[in-house]
Amino acid sequence: MADRSRVRPAYWVVVALALAPAWKAVEWMARPGPKRVTAEAVAAGRALFSHEWIPSDPLASGDGLGPVYNASSCLACHNQGGPGGSGSLERNVTVYGLMGETRGLPASGVVHQRAISPGFQETLDLINPGLPHAPTIPLDELTNRTRRRPPGVVVTQRNPPALFGDGLIDVVPDETLIAHMRQHMTAARLVGLNRSRDAKVRGRIARLANGRLGRFGWKLEFATLEDFVKAACASELGLSNPGQPQAIPLGKPGYRQPATDLTDTQCVLMTDFIRGLSAPVQVWPTRPEERGKAERGQKLFIEIGCADCHVKDLGPVEGIYADNLLHEMGTDLESSSGDYGSIVPQPAGHHDRFEMPQQPAPGEWRTAPLWGVADSAPYLHDGRAATLEAAIGLHGGEAADVAARYKACPAADREAIVAFLKTLRAPHAYGAPADTRIAAQ
Repeated sequence: MADRSRVRPAYWVVVALALAPAWKAVEWMARPGPKRVTAEAVAAGRALFSHEWIPSDPLASGDGLGPVYNASSCLACHNQGGPGGSGSLERNVTVYGLMGETRGLPASGVVHQRAISPGFQETLDLINPGLPHAPTIPLDELTNRTRRRPPGVVVTQRNPPALFGDGLIDVVPDETLIAHMRQHMTAARLVGLNRSRDAKVRGRIARLANGRLGRFGWKLEFATLEDFVKAACASELGLSNPGQPQAIPLGKPGYRQPATDLTDTQCVLMTDFIRGLSAPVQVWPTRPEERGKAERGQKLFIEIGCADCHVKDLGPVEGIYADNLLHEMGTDLESSSGDYGSIVPQPAGHHDRFEMPQQPAPGEWRTAPLWGVADSAPYLHDGRAATLEAAIGLHGGEAADVAARYKACPAADREAIVAFLKTLRAPHAYGAPADTRIAAQ
């Protein structure tokens, strides 16, 4: 009989990888399916999503819009490629983080661009006297790393993401994300061994303080789509709800609203509208030579390593081109250690959204889903990349070697990769049929 103690560890790696597809098939069969939402719920949610909120709005029980806010409707920031799409650069959100003394301010949060009256207007010098008396700083100044910055404060921006297909991501089981991370890390190591490539790609799940796994947000701050919606309503519109208090104006710490603005039912309806949005689609060129170019680009996309993180399928979610993990993207893309969802004051250096020490590093970001990418410019977390070519070139950290291989490709190969990415379209841009998940209960 063979000595089992002498069986090489590589054997077990091979066995695990061989069994993974069968195990995953069983797991997918047991997963909960997407929530079925009625056409009536979607219509009601769309009305709330598109509604132009005003102070003391009749649809709100509290003070309505504001007193500080970034937009007066969800649609204002999520409209590219149709309702629920990404937002333009002009809709960027300004985010700050404080290190050390906070002078009674939230350790991290949002500096709102608008207010219901001048007395409520937030400006950056309320965060730090060395910052401008303005609600934001132009993005090209923020991304200029040679610019002198006041110590102890970081100011960055976030670009509104597209929401198409989020209803599918919302129901991916924890087990799928964990198994995917483990398989992903093993595959990265094998790639490094077998192809003489640096095995830099790691990726990790975001484990939140309540034990759940993050699925949404640029740093995976939110476990569910409803959590994301509630936080956006509170922070972007100033509409408090049972899940999130509204932001207190930075210059008016004593402000108190008369009542909670939104009900759980209203938030669920808006979430149901997003759940009912069709997933993005792939639209191949009709001309044979153009299709051939895009198909060649898809193969190159895999060969140079883009698909190491932008994997085509995430468990049962097909064509997403993302692993939904946090990856270190390098110093040039670093941001505040604070998170977008922190709008309630916290002690200096404390962020209770993530398990400690699970707080994302400044350069860690969720792998952005590429489905619909052709209709979601600008790119990266703050929209600093106007084109797909620029976005690829700015990848650093774990993706630095992939970006280098892309740059080393002949021009025709780079064009083919971009041609492939441009086949990934928003559903409304090409008249995709209504989502089949929208059905009467």
